[in-house]
Amino acid sequence: MTSTARSVTMKLLTPGDAANSNADMMTYVPYRKGMVSMRTLTWTFILMQLVISCACFIASLAIISAKFNSVSMYEEKQYVSFEWWIFCGLSFSMIINTVAAMYALSEHNRFLLIPHIFVLILCNTLACYVLHYTVSNFDSTDFNWHIGLMTIIFTESFLLSCLVFEIRTLRSMT
Repeated sequence: MTSTARSVTMKLLTPGDAANSNADMMTYVPYRKGMVSMRTLTWTFILMQLVISCACFIASLAIISAKFNSVSMYEEKQYVSFEWWIFCGLSFSMIINTVAAMYALSEHNRFLLIPHIFVLILCNTLACYVLHYTVSNFDSTDFNWHIGLMTIIFTESFLLSCLVFEIRTLRSMT
């Protein structure tokens, strides 16, 4: 068995030079803008939406069942508020539409993304309502108010970025 020595050199190439390179040359293509596709970002955000929607649905069901099983001495606090029912229904709708959006992305069916976009718009509207309610009940001494405000701002920015990525993916699908 004979061994042959190879001379390997390293050269920094631009992304278009990789096709013209020598076979014995190790190439390094630097990171360039646009390496992550819109589709990959949309998949990532849709998977995160599915996890968050399942957690919200389970949490809202837990709060509703706890409210039904408890007895309050105040008559108006005895029943579940309308907002919790809306939140529970919207979370369940988001789960169903997120699964449909995952199917739409895998099968390149753009029409199944449209209901998910409408539910995202509804979730953004609800988050704006909660943000308005939180800001209108300003209390600088309450630490929970600051945590709630940061949480709703994070949620609103997440939902808006999901909406932007999904609309851009919908426009690019043929």
